[in-house]
Amino acid sequence: MTPQQPAPIVPFVPVEPDADWETVRARVTDGLAATVPDAWSDHNPVDPGVTLAEVAAFGLADLHYRVAERHFDAWPLEVRGWEPDADRSWHATLPRGSLTAIAAALASSRPTSAAVLEPLIRACPSPSDAGALLSRPPWSAAFGASHRPAVIALMRARLVRQVAQEQAHIVAEAVAAQQGSADPVATRDARAAAELAGTLPLWDEEIVSLVRRERRRLTQEALVARLAEVRAATAATAPAVRAALAGDGLGPAEVRIAMAAGPRPPDTVPEDLEDPRGRTHIWPPHPIQSLTCEPVTAEDYARRARAHPGVRRAWAVPGRLEGVAWNGLPTGRLASVAVDPKAPAITLVVEPEDRHPTDRDEFLRAVLRTAVGPEAGTPCPDWRATVNDVAPRRVICDEVGAGLLAEQRVLVKGTLITGIGVDRAALVTEVRARISAYFAAGRPESRVPAAERPVDGPWPRIDQPTEGWIPGAPIRFTEVVEAIVADIAVRGVEDLRMKVEGGPEFVTLAHGSLPLAGNAVPKLADADCLRVRFALVTGCADA
Repeated sequence: MTPQQPAPIVPFVPVEPDADWETVRARVTDGLAATVPDAWSDHNPVDPGVTLAEVAAFGLADLHYRVAERHFDAWPLEVRGWEPDADRSWHATLPRGSLTAIAAALASSRPTSAAVLEPLIRACPSPSDAGALLSRPPWSAAFGASHRPAVIALMRARLVRQVAQEQAHIVAEAVAAQQGSADPVATRDARAAAELAGTLPLWDEEIVSLVRRERRRLTQEALVARLAEVRAATAATAPAVRAALAGDGLGPAEVRIAMAAGPRPPDTVPEDLEDPRGRTHIWPPHPIQSLTCEPVTAEDYARRARAHPGVRRAWAVPGRLEGVAWNGLPTGRLASVAVDPKAPAITLVVEPEDRHPTDRDEFLRAVLRTAVGPEAGTPCPDWRATVNDVAPRRVICDEVGAGLLAEQRVLVKGTLITGIGVDRAALVTEVRARISAYFAAGRPESRVPAAERPVDGPWPRIDQPTEGWIPGAPIRFTEVVEAIVADIAVRGVEDLRMKVEGGPEFVTLAHGSLPLAGNAVPKLADADCLRVRFALVTGCADA
């Protein structure tokens, strides 16, 4: 007989959104370059900070790998949050706080220790015998009557799990032997447990728990087998899918929860997946729970602002910026609404279709009324019991203002290296046009279309236009250089510097990027700070 050859080792190729180490490292490095203080300018591998970042990237990449290998096809049925607390585990659920009360006694070196007690409990022929054992000294003094069931469950747990793993095939065969019966699932499982009673070295209650474990495994398999039907279910086809799942042995509650494996469960609202106290029945929660029941996010405010017909783009930016405060007053009118980029507030930075509205403050109040509600006009309304459920509103304690998108004029200074015979003025004009186009188009990551989400929240889906600079995004020197040398007449650039017009000093290439205000986008200043040097010879030094 030819021995079976082991499968060859193949490299792990991640599929989005998972990523390998190099991808995670590149993302972390880009983030550091854009956000760390100017004092940290060395981002080479030898820098200790970069080394720590690479270690973190390794940990993240490892998690990506583990998640990619772990399939979540049956995730709604895995954490049985709809069950009572005592029934969630297939074997035994310890009462809350019970471990604290018994841990000291079990960990001691006295006769009450787990090392002494576990073989004694294992040898007991029934739960009543184990309870009688614990009611005698020295255990009666260490474990009260209310704690004894937890002690017994702990001392039997290793044996139960060992049998569950080593004899899983026997349990599966006993359960499968009852599949052809027309009796209810509970009746069939009871017969399977009775047949196993003389086979497995466990108490009757523990054998029932092993059958329960197998039944739960089968329900997950049934969901995976019908996953395509569940995901494609509509209001018209959902009854047939539910009936098929019930025919596979799922109970009514399991069928209801299994349907949540679809991106848009038909005839399902978030409350169907939660208990009256708001605790989720499935984990992780379904997107319809997180997107329609959770507090309004900053992006929700921005989406609401984009619903205003006069708004082209909108962002939610931290801080209280120049514009109109939550109460409709211009920021700075009162000390309580002074301009403060570090204030615990949100400013909706909007780019209007009309770049310069006739009445700035009234336009911004109208944006706030669209995004948040009437507070901008009536900041302190009387309490009313009747509130329109679909009207926009802010989360309690959120301070939301609005401001116009600002432009910061940027001076770009440097020496362009070109060949003899090139028109100096034309070259500078062309390079300035390329830099202006780069500022207008925005950085590459800002031009990526928003990903389509299978389930959306209660607010209108108004995506941000992909073209244009994102407010506050820094200007990277490397990208400016790319724009400059895109002209084949430019062989290189020397001593490149940038600064915001009116700023204190030019920022050098060593800083990596030029920061901008959180509500501003760049615009090339009118002042021309570019010079031209003609290279007499071609060499690497000119690049």
